[in-house]
Amino acid sequence: MKEFEHLLSVADRLLGPNGCPWDLEQTFFTLQPYLLEETHELIEAIDQENREKTMEELGDVLYALIFIAKLGEKEGSFTLSRSIQTVAEKLIRRHPHIFGEKKISSAEDVASNWEEVKKKEGKKSPIADIPPTLPALARAQKVISKMRRKKNPIIEEKISDDIGQRFWDLVREAEQKGIEAESALRKICLAYEEKIK
Repeated sequence: MKEFEHLLSVADRLLGPNGCPWDLEQTFFTLQPYLLEETHELIEAIDQENREKTMEELGDVLYALIFIAKLGEKEGSFTLSRSIQTVAEKLIRRHPHIFGEKKISSAEDVASNWEEVKKKEGKKSPIADIPPTLPALARAQKVISKMRRKKNPIIEEKISDDIGQRFWDLVREAEQKGIEAESALRKICLAYEEKIK
């Protein structure tokens, strides 16, 4: 894709010997807030169902990822092509029902098989791959979803009577109804914000 190649050449120029002084000072750590902000702007555009803005913000997120990959190339730790190759291999490995002989008939079977493949890859706990930096509401829903798939009875257990337990119970209810709790709360916040304006 010539547009992708062009974007890579823009990144190379910005990070090259006569590149942008700001870009040249960036590190993996200094780019974290930028990536987070761009990702949230993309989520906002999706919430607004604004396809033009979604397209633009998707480009910003893509560039942030390319920037991080270029830093990896610069320090010699990894390349963008290796990163792309790794994710393609992982997707093929985790979709044997598409790229292999396995027969799967439902989305639930896909999720169950996904967990089995991850176990073979060395993931011991079903919650090991949930990022600790996820917002608490999204993290709770991920944990509940994994527990529900494992038919784990702890999911219904009450640990305390505090507000945290009530949040957990609401997130569990959202998960049972197929509602993405983080998005639901974000939409309500936006509705109240509109009333304040």
